[in-house]
Amino acid sequence: MRTYPLILILAIAAPTAGAQELTLETAVDAALVNNPEVMAASERAAAAAKRFDGGKSHRLPRIGLSESFSYTNNPAEVFALTLNQGKFDMDEFFLSDPNNPDSLSTFITTVDFELPIYTGGKLSARVGQAEEMATAEDYLLAHTREKVAFETMTAYVNLAKAREHQALLEKARSTTAEHVRLAEKYAKEGLILEADVLQARVYLAEMDEMLSRATNGARLAEAALNFQMGADQTLPRKLAPLVPATPVVGDVGDWIAAAIEDRRDLAAARRKLEAGRLEEKAMRPGYFPEIAVLGNYSLYDNKLFGSNGHSGSLMAVARINLLGGGANNAARAAARHETASFESDIRRFEEGVRLEVQQAWQDLHTAGIRYATAKSTLKAAAEAVRVRESRFKQGLDKMIDLLDAETGLREAETREMVARYDVTLDTNRLQYVAGATLIDTTEDSQ
Repeated sequence: MRTYPLILILAIAAPTAGAQELTLETAVDAALVNNPEVMAASERAAAAAKRFDGGKSHRLPRIGLSESFSYTNNPAEVFALTLNQGKFDMDEFFLSDPNNPDSLSTFITTVDFELPIYTGGKLSARVGQAEEMATAEDYLLAHTREKVAFETMTAYVNLAKAREHQALLEKARSTTAEHVRLAEKYAKEGLILEADVLQARVYLAEMDEMLSRATNGARLAEAALNFQMGADQTLPRKLAPLVPATPVVGDVGDWIAAAIEDRRDLAAARRKLEAGRLEEKAMRPGYFPEIAVLGNYSLYDNKLFGSNGHSGSLMAVARINLLGGGANNAARAAARHETASFESDIRRFEEGVRLEVQQAWQDLHTAGIRYATAKSTLKAAAEAVRVRESRFKQGLDKMIDLLDAETGLREAETREMVARYDVTLDTNRLQYVAGATLIDTTEDSQ
């Protein structure tokens, strides 16, 4: 199993007064404990393991204990049971009416066992089938844990992204408010027109609206993270800073090869295919004899658990199904068709995985380019605002020129922020769809 380092990017989390700092690792740990998908997958894996254990036990002798009671005046049964009880003597031959003996009460304690010797491969096939299904469920459990971890990471990064967007707009709104104040001052001094003041106020109102939407978006992102963690969705979270990432895309062919080898859901599907093949194999013994050793040991008496008489037997039994071949043939043919269908499903699954990885790889490649471009654009936009602000104060530019420059800066900051977080999200997604190990747990040993 390949292991890839978790790649994250620095995000500025808006602090919440009195809130406990939440790390990415803590968030993932909480989700893995509380997520219902993980719980359900764990129970399925445990059930499959028990079925495997139960299948193996069929190779061992089956031993049973029974206690029965008989009360009869049937001559043959009375004669036989009298012998079994060890109470038969010569007087029994001189009964006045041997066809109508007195009723006899008998308690019979029996221990019986059955040991399969040869089943034509049926037993081995069933045990192997149970083992494959148990292994498949283990893989699906590991996949579910990775899925939940990935979804929690995504929710964590999205919250950091939403809060940084909110912080950017709060900063932009503060700058705009200062420009409104400055415009009002210049208008009173007769340096600019009242129309310039109105333009600044309109821009400030637009900023308030955008900030309101960003604040609501941050609240929803926070609720989404709490939902993943199974926590109170109203609980505020102060996020720990994330580690900056350097996007490394690599060759798409290597990522696809890793996915085909390492995807746990794909590995589970392959195991289920093997289980289907063993199901077909288990149908073949209908044409072969089944051999078993049977035995019993019985105690007879006229009282419960008595042991006055006893008997035992041991035999070997061979059984072959002479009729019913049509039903067996039909069942085997059905299993063969189901296996062929599953083989086709796996091929389609693999093609889907290849496409998924290729798309994630392309998204990360594009995000890296956007991020590099956005950083350059941000520097130019910041310089444009500095120049426009200086010229406005000198009376060389109009308020609309400064506002346009600020709009350009806000948009550039947003694009840089979005591209930066997209690198993180797309990196994590590429690792996830390629079957990388995002969490370090002993349960991912498959």
